[in-house]
Amino acid sequence: MSNGPFPFARQMMAVEELLGAVPTMEGLTQSFFPAKVGDNFDPGDDLKLLLFHFNNTADGRRIIEWLADLTVRAPFPHVGSMKESAALAAAKHEARTAVGYAMLRAIAEGEKIWTQRRSQKYAKDS
Repeated sequence: MSNGPFPFARQMMAVEELLGAVPTMEGLTQSFFPAKVGDNFDPGDDLKLLLFHFNNTADGRRIIEWLADLTVRAPFPHVGSMKESAALAAAKHEARTAVGYAMLRAIAEGEKIWTQRRSQKYAKDS
């Protein structure tokens, strides 16, 4: 057992190992910035079509409506009078709505893809 605040802390990694794993100053500086993620959030045509067709089923529509309630239709949270708490609440709300809007955008684009494919099929059959 350790004498520290956590009974398992010293068993996790020895100080020598921690010292050997300390990042460079550049690495430490980078840790203060948001993690980099890919800019391409496009789910692809196959998932767009799947979401479009899913939305056109009774059960699928119920799920999409529920997800919209949780994301884009969710009310802005009530916060205290401090600017910091308002900024945190706004960031959380923005992240939540972004998920909903991405889902709805995919459904709308799936409908466009479906319409284009149907019109191309009918043009070939004519």
